[in-house]
Amino acid sequence: MRRIVTAASGAVAVAAVLALGIAVAGLASGGSLGGIGGTTSEETTEKPKTTKFRAVATVGAEVPKPTGVKVGARGTFDLTKTESSGSFSIAWTLAFKNLTGKAAAAHIHRGKVGKAGPVLVSLCGPCRSGQKGKAKISKSVASAIKAGTTYVNVHTARNAAGEIRGQIKKR
Repeated sequence: MRRIVTAASGAVAVAAVLALGIAVAGLASGGSLGGIGGTTSEETTEKPKTTKFRAVATVGAEVPKPTGVKVGARGTFDLTKTESSGSFSIAWTLAFKNLTGKAAAAHIHRGKVGKAGPVLVSLCGPCRSGQKGKAKISKSVASAIKAGTTYVNVHTARNAAGEIRGQIKKR
């Protein structure tokens, strides 16, 4: 009789360990302990949210005013901001023409119209017209872009502080 009881209690112990293993596996895969075998909750995957922005860069918008500029110096900057699971990134295209020389660098700066501000994102250096790029950005930079308090500018050797500039605005 003792052997039967021991064998029975051993089988119960194995069943309990198996049930516990199933419950733990269910929790690890996002399920619940609603019962043995539990029900699994549906996984939701957040789709990335994209927002498009554009800047038209001109000589007249640059602060301080550039010197020796050519007629028709201008550019465009297209930016797509992506938010996914609390992280932010940008993809951009920069085009320009009629600068006083090669584009030494381009940046996204914090600043309102008519005010110079600090660099937030270095885009390229040296730069070529039609250049594309990607970058990860912080939440605060993403917020500044959304708020319209950022601008892009292109620097040349002759105008090291910037030759053309444009506020980044939502399309």
